[in-house]
Amino acid sequence: MSATTAFFAGPVRKLAAKLTAAATAALAVGAVAATFGAAPASASTTPNWMMTGWGIHLANQIDPGTFGHFFNTSSSYGTGPNAGSTPVYDGFGSNAVLSYTSYAQFASDIQNNAISPAYKWVLYDPEMWSQTPLNEQQNPVLYLQKFGQLAHANGYSAIEVPARDLAMVPGSACPQLPGEGLDRWFVRCNIAGAAAANSDIFILQDQVNTTNVTEFDYLFNTTRSQALAANPRVKVDTEVSTNYGTAGQMTTAARSVSADGYYINATTPTLGQADQFLQQMQASGY
Repeated sequence: MSATTAFFAGPVRKLAAKLTAAATAALAVGAVAATFGAAPASASTTPNWMMTGWGIHLANQIDPGTFGHFFNTSSSYGTGPNAGSTPVYDGFGSNAVLSYTSYAQFASDIQNNAISPAYKWVLYDPEMWSQTPLNEQQNPVLYLQKFGQLAHANGYSAIEVPARDLAMVPGSACPQLPGEGLDRWFVRCNIAGAAAANSDIFILQDQVNTTNVTEFDYLFNTTRSQALAANPRVKVDTEVSTNYGTAGQMTTAARSVSADGYYINATTPTLGQADQFLQQMQASGY
């Protein structure tokens, strides 16, 4: 998912450069609607939309109409790492989500009553990085279970977003086989099932496959089946990122699967591309 605090590094003044790009992108919406059709791929219910709260706030300055459509709703989520204050700005109706990369930190915050009452949702994003303790990286199945159980025991709804790169952690409880790709490891070790079993939303970090729709679909459809087998009530989301592909390629990948929702990963300099993606999704019926 990349660092949850990425947006805080970008100055607001960079947004001005995106206004022209956003306006230009709007001209393409009619063509996009014709290309992608009028009905959402995900079917019968309104998809949920998720992004960092700070990113939503900055992007709302670029295109308030589009970002209000997707994020000023009760089916949207704004994430952030600050336990003491909400990441939702501008009076939006998004759900505030407190992001964690460490189960140990979450357990400590619970014990110390450090979490603001603004939060009803918590998110766990274990990856192969310094933000996640090594023991949690080595045994994601155990800590995904513990995080979800602790969240529910304390009245929170849980979102779990385990990364594919956990395959490469030395000393893993489910080690990567020789020649095995990250996607196949993720499936073989049933990380999706572990994430879904004790959570309310499982987000698949499928963004690296954005430009390879066949692989994007394979990983999403396979892990969705695993997630629902573990928890028939879980929502299964996918992730798209401005780091992988154009806005059009993001739209094609997002619409190719029957996801319950979408996490949008973007940095401050690429908010214009995220805006183009959402314009295209809105034009195609979302």
